[in-house]
Amino acid sequence: MKTRTLGTVAAAIAAVGLLAAGPAQAKVKRLTIGSNPAGSVYFLLAGGFAKLFQQELKLRSTAQPHAGSSVYLPLMNKGEITLGINSSLDSGMAYNGKAPYRERQLGVTSLARVWILPYGYMTKESSGIKSISDLKGKRVVVKFKTNVSLAQLNRTILKSAGLNETDVVSLESGGVVASINMVIEGRADAVPVATGMPAMRKAHATVPGGLRMVSMLPNTTDSEMASGMPGSRTFMAKANKRLGFIRGDTKITAFDSFLNAGTSIDNEDAYTLTKTLHMNWKKLQKAYGPIRGTPQKGMAPATNPMPYHAGAIKYWKDAGLWTAANDKQQGSLK
Repeated sequence: MKTRTLGTVAAAIAAVGLLAAGPAQAKVKRLTIGSNPAGSVYFLLAGGFAKLFQQELKLRSTAQPHAGSSVYLPLMNKGEITLGINSSLDSGMAYNGKAPYRERQLGVTSLARVWILPYGYMTKESSGIKSISDLKGKRVVVKFKTNVSLAQLNRTILKSAGLNETDVVSLESGGVVASINMVIEGRADAVPVATGMPAMRKAHATVPGGLRMVSMLPNTTDSEMASGMPGSRTFMAKANKRLGFIRGDTKITAFDSFLNAGTSIDNEDAYTLTKTLHMNWKKLQKAYGPIRGTPQKGMAPATNPMPYHAGAIKYWKDAGLWTAANDKQQGSLK
């Protein structure tokens, strides 16, 4: 069902000034935000965003959990779900019609980046593995049983060092947390992880000698990563006391999570929802830890793998956060 417009809200906001406007009043009856299952970070954030839109826009909003993005992205494309939180990897695969998506999900567009996930290969410090090129001939987790996009990202990381899946002893894992145990128990030499995972900090404290994030080659570029896995890029992880497994500045990769809009969201809806999220971002960061690493001024990066919604673009321009790089990236998505 087509969501009724928030046009009068956006018009009123524009009339009194972008930053001086009071709370908007939404006229839509219901807003659904697709997410991963209950207990996941996506479900946590979807609930927080739903609460925000309900409070600020007087809009009935709910988080709607699913098995994963591959389930609810097509529903967004059909207009059956209004919004969804999707990784840039899933967004890129959906927009380009790559498996598991049977056709291009061209109706889904982005509103804002909400979460940055640094990601890369991890090993025991005692292994002597320091660079991705050192993984040749080693037992390496490449495939995940439940995540096609991460498997492709893992292949892209290997390719950045001139390796392919046949150059390593390729292993499959049930998930990222399960992979950590494979290293601890000596069943794998290196596995891909997200650096912010609590399980990583716990493992680092218990393994003799600790763990280490494996560095990509210095000349690995963002375009190289995006070419192999749209939505990914390089990321310089900085050494700090809390993440002792990052031993000196280490080049790894990263991907983002976006709040995306389904086909039922028109330009004025998108403007108002994007504005509401952006203007309340610091308040949300205090309540939801995962998004604290995403700066308010960095919510509209030029690394989006699917186009931004026209209404969101208008807001980001009004907010002074739309750049020439954004224009170039938007124009490259056909």
